[in-house]
Parts: sequence; C-alpha cells; structure tokens
Amino acid sequence: FGSSCSKFLEQSSQDLIRPVTVEHYKELLQGEAYFKDFYKNGWFVDVMTDNIQAMDLGYPTTNVNFNYEFAKYAYLWGEDLEAPTGTFTDKLFQTLYKNILPANACLEVIDELEGKEAERNALKGQAYFTRAYGYFVLANLYSQSYNEANENDLCVPLILNTIPTLKGYNRASVKEVWGQITSDIAEAVTLLQKDHGNQSVYEINYRAALLLATRVFLFKEDYEKVIFYGEKFMQTNPSLKDITGITVSPSRNGPGSVAKAFLFAGTNEEVLFTFSRMTNATGEGSYQYYSSEMVGLAEVCFTPSVGGTSPLMDSYGTGDRRKTHWFAQPDGSVGSIFSQPYYTPMKVNFYDLCRTSQSMRSAEVFLNLAEAHARKSSPEVERSLYLLNQLRQKRIANYTNLTSGDFTNNESLVRFVWEERRRELCFEEFHRWWDLRRIGQPELEHHVLDKTYELKKKDPAYILNFPRDEREFNPQLIPNNRPTRNAK
Repeated sequence: FGSSCSKFLEQSSQDLIRPVTVEHYKELLQGEAYFKDFYKNGWFVDVMTDNIQAMDLGYPTTNVNFNYEFAKYAYLWGEDLEAPTGTFTDKLFQTLYKNILPANACLEVIDELEGKEAERNALKGQAYFTRAYGYFVLANLYSQSYNEANENDLCVPLILNTIPTLKGYNRASVKEVWGQITSDIAEAVTLLQKDHGNQSVYEINYRAALLLATRVFLFKEDYEKVIFYGEKFMQTNPSLKDITGITVSPSRNGPGSVAKAFLFAGTNEEVLFTFSRMTNATGEGSYQYYSSEMVGLAEVCFTPSVGGTSPLMDSYGTGDRRKTHWFAQPDGSVGSIFSQPYYTPMKVNFYDLCRTSQSMRSAEVFLNLAEAHARKSSPEVERSLYLLNQLRQKRIANYTNLTSGDFTNNESLVRFVWEERRRELCFEEFHRWWDLRRIGQPELEHHVLDKTYELKKKDPAYILNFPRDEREFNPQLIPNNRPTRNAK
C-alpha cells in the first residue's frame, strides 16, 4: 500500500499544467502582474489632488450623499482613507503586492526554464520592470517622497521572494526600497533592449522601460541619469500625436467610437505600454461618470477643478486642444444637474469598459527630459525649451514657440515644466499626486458646500496610511500617522 500511495502522489493531475517553460511564466506574468486593477483600486488617489473638486448638486440628498460619502475621507485627507462603515476600503496596497508576487516567481526560476535565451531575457526584463513599477507606486504613496526623506526613514515592506509566511513584514528603509527600484529598472532596460522591436504596446517593452527609468531618476533628482535614459529613448524615434486639428469635444452622453479616445493605442502612436482597465462599479472613479454610468446613483459628486486657488481647467490657454479633446465640456442645459461648471475627463472611452484605461506614453519622456535639463547642475535651457516646444506644438493650435525671454529665471522655467506636467498627464496613473509630493508638498484646499478643508504645506497626510486590514493582520507594520482634520 505504501508503494502504491507513493506512486500516486508522484503523478500530476491531468487537469493542471506544471509551468516549466518561459512561455508558461510569461502567461503568468501577463495574467497576474500587469496592473489590470491599478486604476480600479487606485482611483481615490486623484480625489486627493487639486485636479478635483466636489460639486454642489443638492448634497446631501440620498444618492449624492452616498456617492460623496464613498470618497470623502480621501477628498478631505482624513486620518484614515477608509470609511468607518466599510463602504470604501483601500485595496490598492494589497493589489500592488499581488502584482509583484508573480514577478518574484519568474525571477526565482527564470534561469531553469525551458526556452530560448532571447525569450528568457525578455521575460526577465519584464519581471524586473513589474517589480520596479510596483515598488515605485508603493513608495510614492505609503512613504515619504524620496527627495523629502532621509535614507533610513521607513518605506514599505520589501518582499523579493515567494516564500509564504504567517509572520508579518517589517518596513524596509527608503534607501533599501529605492535601491531595489533603481537596480530593477536598470536591469529591465538592459534585458529588454535585446528584444527591442519584438514587443507590442500590450506587453512590457524596451521603450516603456526607458520611460520608467527616466521617471525613477527624476524622482531621485539624478538628472544626469534621466538624460542618459531619456536620450536613449529619443534614439527610438518616438512619436507625439498631433491633436491641434481636433476641434470637436467628446460627448459623455453617448458611447461614441473608442478610436476617438486619446489613449486608445490603436490610433495613438505615442502610446508605449497600455495597461489597467476602467470599471463602472459603484463609486470607483465616480468623479468621471455621469448618472447612467453610476450603478444606482443619480449624480456624480466630483469634477475636474474650476476656479478656486489651483484650478486645473483654468490652466489651459487659448487654442489648447487638450481642454477640448480630453474633456467633455460643461452642459449648460436649464434645469440639468450638469448646468454647473462641469467637465468630464475623456482620455479613455468609458463606455467601452473592457478597453485599457492607463498608458505610458512618449509625452512623459519629453517632460522628464525638459525638467532634467532645466534642473541639472549646469542647466541647458535651450534643450529644455526645445523639448517643451516639440510637445506643445502637438497640443496647441496656432502655437508660438517658447523662448528663454519668456522666463525671468531658471526657477520660473522649472515651475512652468511642472505646470505643463499637470496639464499633460492629468488623470493618468497618479502623476499629479506624485508630483505634488516631490515639488514641495504645497498647501491645498478642498471645499464642500460652505466648508473648507486644508492640506498644509508638507502635511503628514501627503503620506497614506496603510489599509486597516493590513495593519490588523501585520502588527509589525508601523503605521503612518495622519492628523485629525477639521474645517477651517
């Protein structure tokens, strides 16, 4: 009996595939680690920025009240983002570690897998990219911004293997986490370059790795490295989509064509890597939907900011097609709830919810390089202006190039680059929140009816606390304390 039992245990199930090839692990990485739920679980990050404002549409009527309550703890930078009633929980932290896990699995076994060397290098590079990106997002949400931190400050848990444990994880230092991000993205660039040209925008590729490298080193304020990777990127002949001839704004009141959406990879040559997906589940991205998209909710409660101290929509100048092509315009119908100053972000087509909703694209590298050239020890102002003009020529009708005479000093040029990043990258990934954290963590105000709430300069709430479930499960996870916030 013992011998027969032993033989039985050695047999594999006929319904399962034992992953032994590069292709098997590539499917694992693409299926489990490609950040498909990135924006679904992270939409609330945008709600904390100055790109968003609450709408007064009769709150607190039943439907509006529910929708507003769903995200108010993020909007008001509360002690905890999560509502006490449980209507909203932060799933982003857990999601990012779930994305990192398959990358670790690939890296643990990659050298033993069956497959060609080129395939192995590509998968290895994609796994390094995945881990670098996952920790980049975690570090820029749940710990202090790199340029505001000391290297021994606590960052996030650093997990580099797949060994299960019932023990909790301690937080690694800023130095350790950012060191891992840096080494991982450098490895990704090296490995993916060998397979350049064989990857589509729907999988992690060499140009996306170069973009992420410029981003990582920009946040580390290592401007020479930004330029090193950025100029490699420029050698790949990147494109920028010209939208200056598009004069018709998208409509939020009908499906339309997905091909008209700016971030649709099939019609936008500047998209490098497209990922994530949009959803119409209750409350998720609620500021982006009109009534029929909100399951059971009558109105939305958040909109791109207009007026006030730091408005997004007012920052677009005359002829800037980003304001008209990327946003559905206000509806001034008499008696309509949309008679308020109301814009809807429409970079993606929200009616085709199976389409990806986030993309890394060439424009960011132009901006990363422009900032690096303006901020390095010996600024190259003309190169910075050239990059800015190349981008803005594709966005603004009847454009006049910027010159050095448009800026009083180098600092004013840098501030302009930051403003251009806000206009260009709004509602993509979490760029605005990340940038606010690294450009001095300025004072912000959010308004609800007649009440004003303030996020102070370098406020501790620029760092998110860990989700309640994570803190309860892992007592070793030292929390980030956020102050109690009352109306002014």
